[in-house]
Amino acid sequence: MGNKVSPLTNLLYRPIAWFSDKKLAQNAGKQVYANNRRYIDGLGVGSIIAKDGLGCVLYVNQSLNNKEIPDDKRNFVASLDLTNGLLMIALQLAMFFTVSHKVCQTKMFDKFFGKLFDRPIKKAYQAIIKNQPGAPEVGDIKFTREFKKIRENVKDAFGGLTSLIAASIVGKRVLVPFIATPLADKVEKKMNERAAKKSGQPLPQNINKDNNATPTMKGATKVDVVATNLEPAKVTKPSWFEAN
Repeated sequence: MGNKVSPLTNLLYRPIAWFSDKKLAQNAGKQVYANNRRYIDGLGVGSIIAKDGLGCVLYVNQSLNNKEIPDDKRNFVASLDLTNGLLMIALQLAMFFTVSHKVCQTKMFDKFFGKLFDRPIKKAYQAIIKNQPGAPEVGDIKFTREFKKIRENVKDAFGGLTSLIAASIVGKRVLVPFIATPLADKVEKKMNERAAKKSGQPLPQNINKDNNATPTMKGATKVDVVATNLEPAKVTKPSWFEAN
């Protein structure tokens, strides 16, 4: 009983120990220890992108093999999943490299926190320093240098937070939905053309002309059009109505 290996050892401890010996993990440890904010923020965004890429593959495969989706709509759903996944990856990278740029971070930080660091925070830090041992030896030059380090550390943390927000919220949740649906029709057309060439059938025509509607929305639109073209029913009055 004493020599029994716990499941946690096999599932967690041993894989971590194996990965920690690899060059990739050792290099990552050095970058994190050196407080390389660009590398640290890149790891965060990279993990999100890797998760979205794997999810994109799984969703597309699931949509193509989902028997509950009608055959004529299956490619559209799969193309929408594919477009969503690719756009999420591309826009998250674009937002990350834009917002995390030094010029952009400096302007954003100065706009939101510049005045706070110029006066209130600087005075508060001076008051804290006065009560510390060795305060008389701290001159203006040393104080300015130390306060600048604090400002840069806060700026780095602000940059990491805003980069992740821009990538995972603005790029993924705001921009992608506006672009994905129009592009999904084009992706579906390419998928249908490729399938037709493989099977030797003629290329399909007039696929998803309504680019702004989903398959269910298209069906509802057709019903509405038919309903509006119907003539109103004629109402016949009963004989007793005329008599009165």
